[in-house]
Amino acid sequence: MEEREIVLNGITIYLTRKKIKNLYIRIKPPKARVMVSVPVHTSDSVIAEFLEEHWSWIIEKRQEILDSEETKKEAAEYLTGERHALWGQWYDLQVERSLKRPLTELRGNRIYMRVGAHSTAEERRKQLDRWYREQLCEVLPGLIHQCEERVGRSANEWRFRRMKTRWGTCSIQRKRIWLNIQLAEMPPECLEYVVTHELTHLHEASHNKRFWSLMDSFYPDWRRAKQLLKERNR
Repeated sequence: MEEREIVLNGITIYLTRKKIKNLYIRIKPPKARVMVSVPVHTSDSVIAEFLEEHWSWIIEKRQEILDSEETKKEAAEYLTGERHALWGQWYDLQVERSLKRPLTELRGNRIYMRVGAHSTAEERRKQLDRWYREQLCEVLPGLIHQCEERVGRSANEWRFRRMKTRWGTCSIQRKRIWLNIQLAEMPPECLEYVVTHELTHLHEASHNKRFWSLMDSFYPDWRRAKQLLKERNR
């Protein structure tokens, strides 16, 4: 299987060649990514023609998803009917008000939340954030060990918080790294990228040529993960 990215009319196309018979287009959240799957030996000219034929549909579908996500971003109340992500996959949210203790768990294609009978939107957001923190804590120990061995540096402390403009930060003197809780919403490679990125700052504080050269060595696919995070923030 071969994966690569092409840019057409300012839109990134995520192209995958694999053992299938037909060409397919999927427009996927977050940020209406255009995913194209084609048979292994399909020529570039055939792919270009296929995209041209479906370009109007691609634009229309992307805009539909982008509009939907913008509405969700502006009006999130953390109530039944909304859609929220976990590890890059979107799930329907089911919220039940109850006098029982709060509970958040994955149930098939739903994120189920049992909340207080009179809970506010802010309280429900914090409850979901606590669940996201639990998901991160489950996968981080093994990932951190793997990344620290690869980078050759280790942090003294890892913490979480919701951040508006950053996915991670590193206090170099204290060797303390903060991770954005919302990384649990993104594909797993994004978390690996951010962990590697922040550990690399223990080699080089600035985002200079040396830093990105080290990133090429530690995590060669960092550009793809960075692009996914960039699209999430648009």
